Amino acid sequence: MARGVHLRAVYQDSARHDGPTLAYAKWTTERGGLVRTSALLPPRMLIFDRKVALVPIDPENSRLGALCTSAPGIVASLVSLFQQTWETSVPLGNDHRSPEEDGISPGDRDLLRLLASGMTDEAAGKRLGVSMRTVRRQMASLMERLNASSRFEAGLKAAHRGWL
Repeated sequence: MARGVHLRAVYQDSARHDGPTLAYAKWTTERGGLVRTSALLPPRMLIFDRKVALVPIDPENSRLGALCTSAPGIVASLVSLFQQTWETSVPLGNDHRSPEEDGISPGDRDLLRLLASGMTDEAAGKRLGVSMRTVRRQMASLMERLNASSRFEAGLKAAHRGWL
C-alpha cells in the first residue's frame, strides 16, 4: 500500500474459515492494511478519508449499485458506526474464540443476543455468517452449560448470569 494509506477492514468471523477470504485478508495485512473480524457487522460500506462514503442502494443486493455521498452528517454517522464495530472486533491474528472471564465466548454472546431479540435460528445464523447446524450445535452447547431443558429457561439463566 502507498505511504500514508491506511486500509482498515472488518470481516465476519466466518471469514477465518473461508480459504479465499482468509488469503485475501492476509494479503491485505502483508501490505500494511489492518484486518479484524466480528460476529456482527453493520451494512456494507466504503469510507474514504472520512469525507466520502459508498453504501449499497439495496443492502440485500449490492449488485444494484451504490450511493456515493459526501454529506458531512451521513459520512460522520457511518464513520462512527464503523469505529464502534472496529473497536469491538478482533484482529485477524488473534484467537477470537477464547472465553471471556464470565465463561462465555463473544460468539455465544452474539447468538444469545440475536435470539433474545426475537430472531429465528435461520436469521441469526445468516446474520452471524454460520449454518443452521452451527447455530443449533452452539445453542445445544449453551443449554447444556446452563443446565436448561428449554430455550426459555436458557434465556432466563443466561440473563441471570449476565450473559445478555
